[in-house]
Amino acid sequence: MQYAPPSPTMDRERLPVLEQRTSRRKFTRYSLFTLLGLSSLLTAVASVKMLYPTKVVGFGTKVVAGSVADIKSQLDQKKYVINQEGKFMLLPAEAGKAIAVYWKCVHLGCTVPAPSPALDGNIQCPCHGSLYKGNNGDLIHGPATRPLDWMPIAIDAGNVVVDTGKVNTRDSYMADQSTALG
Repeated sequence: MQYAPPSPTMDRERLPVLEQRTSRRKFTRYSLFTLLGLSSLLTAVASVKMLYPTKVVGFGTKVVAGSVADIKSQLDQKKYVINQEGKFMLLPAEAGKAIAVYWKCVHLGCTVPAPSPALDGNIQCPCHGSLYKGNNGDLIHGPATRPLDWMPIAIDAGNVVVDTGKVNTRDSYMADQSTALG
């Protein structure tokens, strides 16, 4: 049996793509432009998704801590209210008033625990021992150099709302940093 090479007309009949005769240059050019277009499209979509967040809740926004009645009763019983979502503690600064303090130590950013009865109701940083007053977050002794940072509180429709997007530094506790609870 002898081998007969296929005729050029037979190949072209079976494979009509070969009729167009696309050169390697054209194929490379089309491939390159297609990849550039796709990568530009993906970059544009990713940029739009990054610039427009879909879910803004928790720390950095206004957080509802609870109703005024609930907050008052918890401050009377426990002397503090911890809010996990907003990363703050409500403390009874004065009679009928509360202050919201950021729960990070100003020394090196360790998370401070709730006021401890063993420390006369004060707050001690577990990392380096800075001691803060348990009623307003004022500094008792360091290594921290200033009191815990505070956040403004507003009363809205019977709820205590803390603006965690406005973390304020201070040198000491002043009465205007606390808010009356009704």
